[in-house]
Amino acid sequence: MKSSRHYEGLSQTEVLQSREQHGQNLLTTVQRESLWHLYFEKFRDPIIIILLIVLLLISGITIYEYIGGEGPQVFFEPLGIFVAVMLATSVGFWFEMKARRAFDVLNRVGEETLVTVIRSGAICQIPQKDIVVGDIVMLNTGDEVCADGLLLESVSLQMNESTLTGEPLCTKTTDSAKFDAEATYPSNHVMKGTMVADGHGVMQVTAVGDRTEYGKVYRGSQIDNSVRTPLNEQLDRLGSMITRASYVIAILIVAAKMAFFFWEGDATSWIVTGSYLLQAVMIAVTIIVVAV
Repeated sequence: MKSSRHYEGLSQTEVLQSREQHGQNLLTTVQRESLWHLYFEKFRDPIIIILLIVLLLISGITIYEYIGGEGPQVFFEPLGIFVAVMLATSVGFWFEMKARRAFDVLNRVGEETLVTVIRSGAICQIPQKDIVVGDIVMLNTGDEVCADGLLLESVSLQMNESTLTGEPLCTKTTDSAKFDAEATYPSNHVMKGTMVADGHGVMQVTAVGDRTEYGKVYRGSQIDNSVRTPLNEQLDRLGSMITRASYVIAILIVAAKMAFFFWEGDATSWIVTGSYLLQAVMIAVTIIVVAV
C-alpha cells in the first residue's frame, strides 16, 4: 500500500530508546509447573487413587498365593491393573504435553510474523516481536494487528475485532465526523490481535506487549480462572450427587456380597475371605469408575 503522506518513522536510536522505555512486544507468560509435577498430578485423580489402593491389596493376595504354590499366572491381574494405571496417567500426560508444545509453537510463529513498518524513512519488514511504541505500521487486508495503535490514514478500513469484543466487523476511520460513539474502542484506534478484514491503513503504535488491550485480557485470564458460571456450578452439583450415589451403591454391594458370603459359610480361611472381599471391592470400584 502506498501512503499519501511521507513518514520518516523511528531511527535505530529511537527504536532502542522506545524498547528500553516501553518494553518488547511480547506477552508475559505465567510460570509453568515442572514436568515431574505435571506427571504426578495425574495420580491425584480419585479413580487412580482407588485403583492404586486396589492394586496394593490384590498384590498382597497375589504374593501370598504365589508363595503358597500357585503359578505365575496369579500375577496377571495385578499386572493388568498396573498397566491400566500407567496407561491412564501416561496418556493424559502425553496429551497435555502435546497441547503445551503446540501452544508454544503457535506463540513463536506469531512472534516471528513479519510486519511492514517505516523506519528511517524506508519501508521494511521486521518480526512482530521487534515492534516498539512509535513505530509506523502499514496495515493491509488480511493482516493481524501487531500492537495497539492510532490510525494516521485509512482507506475503507474494516476490522474484525471478534477476539476482543465479539464484533466480526467494524469500521475504522480517521474522519472524526464518522466516529462511532457506541464503539467499544475509538474509531481511530486499532487493537492488537484484531484482523484487517478489508481496506488499508497506516497506524502509529501506542502500546505493545502486556500494555495492549489484548495483553490485559490475556494477563487477566492467566491470573484469575476461579470464576464459576451458573452452568459450572450446576454441573458440579450434579457430578457431586452422582459421585455420592455411586459410593453408597458401591458400599451396599460390598456389604451385600460379604453378608451372602458369610451366610453361605464359605469363610474357611482369611485368604479365601480376603480374595472374595477383593472381588467385591473390584465390582464396587467398577461402579464408581463408570459413574465418575
